[in-house]
Amino acid sequence: MNEPAKKKLLQMIPHALYILTAEANGHHAASTISWMTQASFKPPLIVLGVRADSFTFDILKQSSNFVLNYLGADQKDIAQKFFKHVEPVDNTLAGEPFVHSPLHKLPVFPHMAGYLECTVVDIVEHGDHAVVVAEVLEAELSQANGLLLLSTTGWSYGG
Repeated sequence: MNEPAKKKLLQMIPHALYILTAEANGHHAASTISWMTQASFKPPLIVLGVRADSFTFDILKQSSNFVLNYLGADQKDIAQKFFKHVEPVDNTLAGEPFVHSPLHKLPVFPHMAGYLECTVVDIVEHGDHAVVVAEVLEAELSQANGLLLLSTTGWSYGG
């Protein structure tokens, strides 16, 4: 295989950045996620790629529910805060204030572009990232100033 071509082409797939939040057994996960796409209209399904050996994936499997917070175009500094595990302090995560989602009471960041509240319907564990299929149960649009795209950050993930 032409490895340089494969890597470059896979990195060219457009991705926005999100903060995934979940909770199980008193433990919280909040991580920057970039591999997400819509997969169905009825029911509304999305698909995520989540690193299989991560704390976030462990919590996600236990909880079966999560919130996907959409980062706005000017929120690169926030995305960077969630590259490592953080625990809540009062009603903040990594210094970012949150409120609770309506259905599962998970962290939602009202100062971000919006969120989807989801429940996991299937997980495919094959490779270094698991494929998580989830149904969208609730949605809220906070601000529509564009999304933070991985390609605009100077970071690369993929390939």
